[in-house]
Amino acid sequence: MESLQSLQWRRQETISDRLRKWSASAPCWEVADNCNEMVKRFLQRTNSLEGRLGAPVIVAMLGGTGTGKSSLINALLGERVVFEGKERPTTVEPVLIVHSSFDIDKFSVCNFSGGVSLNNCNDNSAGLNLSGIKIERRNNSLLESMLIIDCPDPDTAEDVELRESNLSRLRSVLPLCDLLVVTATQQKYRSRSVLDELSSAATGARLIFVQTHADSDRDIRDDWRNTLEGDYDVGRMFFIDSLAALRAQNEKGILPKEFEEFRQLLTVGLGEEAALRIRQANYFSLAESVASDCRDEILGQWDTVNKLRERISEERRRLGERMAGRMREELIRDRRLWESRLVGRVASQWGYSPFSLVLRIYQGLGWFFSGALLFRARSPVQLAIWGTYTGIRSIKNWSKKRKSKKTPNNAVWNQWDEHRLREAALILTGFANDARMPTEHCDPNYVISEANEAGNAYVADISQELEGVCERLAKKNNKWLRRLFYEILLVGMILFILVRPAKNFFYDTLIDPQVKMLGIDFYLVSCFWMIVWCSILLGVFMFWVRSGLEREIKDASNSWQRLSALELFFAAIENETNRILNYRNELENILQKITTINQQAEKLDKRIGRKKSNM
Repeated sequence: MESLQSLQWRRQETISDRLRKWSASAPCWEVADNCNEMVKRFLQRTNSLEGRLGAPVIVAMLGGTGTGKSSLINALLGERVVFEGKERPTTVEPVLIVHSSFDIDKFSVCNFSGGVSLNNCNDNSAGLNLSGIKIERRNNSLLESMLIIDCPDPDTAEDVELRESNLSRLRSVLPLCDLLVVTATQQKYRSRSVLDELSSAATGARLIFVQTHADSDRDIRDDWRNTLEGDYDVGRMFFIDSLAALRAQNEKGILPKEFEEFRQLLTVGLGEEAALRIRQANYFSLAESVASDCRDEILGQWDTVNKLRERISEERRRLGERMAGRMREELIRDRRLWESRLVGRVASQWGYSPFSLVLRIYQGLGWFFSGALLFRARSPVQLAIWGTYTGIRSIKNWSKKRKSKKTPNNAVWNQWDEHRLREAALILTGFANDARMPTEHCDPNYVISEANEAGNAYVADISQELEGVCERLAKKNNKWLRRLFYEILLVGMILFILVRPAKNFFYDTLIDPQVKMLGIDFYLVSCFWMIVWCSILLGVFMFWVRSGLEREIKDASNSWQRLSALELFFAAIENETNRILNYRNELENILQKITTINQQAEKLDKRIGRKKSNM
C-alpha cells in the first residue's frame, strides 16, 4: 500500500509544482492576480494531503436544520452519540466523532477556510486547529475506517462574518472532508442556502445523497435528482428512516434495506485503498476546478487582450507605411547621394578602363558633395544612404552624437511624427485599460523613447536594404555589352583627338609645307569637346541608372513596412501580451495533464456522486 500512497503523492506533487510555477510566472495583469489567489488557496488546502494518506476517510454530514443529520449518524453508529432534535439550530458546533484509539494529532489537517489563523501549521505537520470543534470518541468498529463530522446547519440567520456563527464554523470544517453525505427532506431538498453551501463544498469531495424521514415523507428523489443533475453526477440516492434503523439495531432486528445498503457503502466501500482513491480523485477534481476557474477568468478577458494585440499590430503597420512612404519620397528626392554610391560601385566592378576612369572622377565629386551633405543631414534617408558608404557602425556612432543633442521627448531625427506617436499611445492606453493591464508602457513619453530606439534600428536596416539594392543595380549596369558600348565610344573619341594632331605633325606638314601645324588652341578645343563627350556618355549612363532607380526604390520600400526594427514600437506592451499568451497556453497544458492522469474517479463506486467539471 505504501507504493500506492507514493504514486498518489508523486502525481499530486507534479500538478502542485506546475501550478506553483505557473503562478510564479504570472504576468503583470489583474486577471493573473485573481488566478494567483485561487492557486494559493488550492495549495494551502492541499498541502496537508501527504500527512493524511494513511488516515481514515473524513465523512461530513451536511444538510439543513431538521433534515436528520444527527439521527443518521446515530443510526450508522448504532448508538446515540450526537444530540437529536428539531429546534433551530440543532447542531451549533462541529462535532468530530473518532475511534477511541485514533491519534487525532498525528493525522490532523490545517484549517484553510480563511477565518482561522495558519500560524500553527507547518510543512511537516498537518496541524488541525481544533478550536470550536467538539471531539467525541467511541469504541465503534465503523470508526476504524472513517472519521465523521456532524456539521453545523447552513440555513441559519446568523451573521456569516461572525467567527463564532454556524456558517463560519461550517465553512471551516467542509474543506477538511473527503466525503459529504448530503441529507434532505421533502420540505428542505430545495433549500437555497443548503444548495449554495453544497456547491462551494462539493469541489474536492465525493458526494452521497440521502433523503431522510422515510417514515413520514413521500419519496422526492426523482425531483431532487432533476434539481441536482445540472451541476452534479448524483450517483445513488438513498431513502432512509434513521430512527427505525437505530431501533432495529438496538433491538437486534432486521435493518431496513435502504439503510443496510447505505451502511455497506460506507463500511465496505471505504477501505484503505478506496480512501486513497477518493482522496486522489478529490485532489484532481479540486485542481481541475481551480485551473478551470482560472481559465474562465482568462477567457473572460481574452477578447480585450486580443484587441490590444491587434491594435498594436495596426498602429505598427500604420507607422511603418507612413515611414516607408517618407523614405521612398526622400530617396527619390536625394538621388545625388544614391547615384554617387551606385557609380562608385559600378566603377569598382568595372575595373580599370577609360570609361571607368570617367566614372571614378564623377564618383569622387559625389564623395565630396556627400561628405558635405552629411553635416547637414536631417532625414533618416540621407543617413541611411550614407550608411552604405561607411557601414552600420559609423551610422550608429554618428547617430549617438546626434541623439545626445535631442531632448527625451523628441523622436530621433524627427523621422517619426511625434503627434502621431502620442495619438497611438493614447489609443493603446484605452485598449490596455479594457484588458485590465498596466498602462505605463503605453505612456506617450515611453512610446517616444521606443521610437528613438526604433529609429536607430530602422535606419540601420534600411542601410542594409539599400546596400542590396545598390548591388543589384550595379550588376545590372555592369553587363559586358553595355560596357563595350561606352568603352568603344570613349576610346573612339580619344583616338580621334590623338590621331588628328599626330597626322598633322607627322604627315600633313611633311607632305605639304603649306599646312599649318595645330597649335595649343586645338588642344584646348579638344579638351572641351572631350569633356562634352564624356558628359554625354556619362549622361546616357546615368539615364539608364536612373531609369530603374524609382522601380527599385518602390520594390524595396514595400518591404520596409515589415522591417524587424518596427517591432521595437510598442515592444514593452506587446511583450506583456505575449506573457499573457504564454500564461494561458501553460494553463491549457496543465488542464490537459490533469485530464490525462485524472482517472481515479472512474475507479470509484458509481453510487458515489461528485460535482461536474466545468471544463
